[in-house]
Amino acid sequence: MSLFLFLKLFHVVLFAFWLGTDMGTYYSSKFVVNPKLTPGQRTTALNILLGCDLGPRIAMPLVTPTGLHMASLIGIAKISTIWLTLIWIISLLWLALVLAAHYNKNEGMKKKLKNIDFWIRPILVLGIGAVAIYNLLHPTHLIAPFLNYKLLILCGLILCGLGIRKQLAKFTPAFVDLVTGNEKPETNAIMKKRMDNCLPYVYGIWAGTIACAALGLHLIG
Repeated sequence: MSLFLFLKLFHVVLFAFWLGTDMGTYYSSKFVVNPKLTPGQRTTALNILLGCDLGPRIAMPLVTPTGLHMASLIGIAKISTIWLTLIWIISLLWLALVLAAHYNKNEGMKKKLKNIDFWIRPILVLGIGAVAIYNLLHPTHLIAPFLNYKLLILCGLILCGLGIRKQLAKFTPAFVDLVTGNEKPETNAIMKKRMDNCLPYVYGIWAGTIACAALGLHLIG
């Protein structure tokens, strides 16, 4: 198998992994906020949700280097070996941060890693967005316009993820009250409201990933 075909397969698998596990996250969230279930059952549902949510977190750092590497191989992107290597290093470091934040057993360290992960995302959005807009205006490096459109959509996906995390930051204290026996009359209402507030971002992520696939297949653009 050539390097291009391997990257193409990996890129497609990442798309399927991202969208599929994100739908699993959405489905399990319905059980997390179901007041008819016991706190233990809802905790199990939350653990399933968090496990499924790792899928998009793994896919997001890897879609860009695989896509740009393919584009470089077929000549629709002019990226030097040094820059391509740097893109891979940044992406793999981001992936390592995501995995460390998920699996770390030290709650204090886990919180710090999640905060780092949260704040590097706006920086990535600014950087990726600037590159995409520049190359749309001056197509010297990313020659095919659809590459820039996909990068801009990726920025939107990252921002949607940040929006979800902002909503869940207010969901978490209410869920802690539930499982620790400190449930208040408004606890379930708060949890459902925060989950409902995530839905526009979730639908945005689904639409964005499908749009990226359509651009990659040249169905649009």
